[in-house]
Amino acid sequence: MFKFYDQILRKHPIGTQALTTAGLFILGDVLAQQVVERRNDKHDILRTLKLGAFGGLIAGPSIALWYPFLQKNIKLGTETKNVVARVVLDQTLFAPTFLGIFITSTTLMNGHSFADVKTRLKDGYSEALINNWKVWPAVQMVNFAFVPLLYRSLVVNTIATGWNTYLSLLTSRLNEKK
Repeated sequence: MFKFYDQILRKHPIGTQALTTAGLFILGDVLAQQVVERRNDKHDILRTLKLGAFGGLIAGPSIALWYPFLQKNIKLGTETKNVVARVVLDQTLFAPTFLGIFITSTTLMNGHSFADVKTRLKDGYSEALINNWKVWPAVQMVNFAFVPLLYRSLVVNTIATGWNTYLSLLTSRLNEKK
């Protein structure tokens, strides 16, 4: 199975990573709804599909482009300096931007207004960013130091299943606020 995935990933890196990310966003929301929220037969399939769409159309392609950009442009002399610089850029540029786009996109996908986006960013952005910094710097340090470029988004997407569960719960909580 991994050999097949590897072949497809090499031929179609952005598309493969987009589909992988969509699938893992879907899994994260299913876990959020079924394991954490215990919705059982009241599963909100539309919510799951919206998060999958975000994963496939926004998160997957952006991650697939971000890692090669960092790899190509961060050349500081030693691999340790490169890894640290990539993590710093990832956590100070990509993560804050990504979280803002996530909250904005999911708010709009749920039929809310731009005024609601502003409220949800005020209510949830700082919390999400602080929680991001509790998890992702260590993951990215290992990812950038030891994982070949082609597989970095797969590693992140695998770890992100739990993170996506958190984001799904955060979005659901923010969307319940009127």
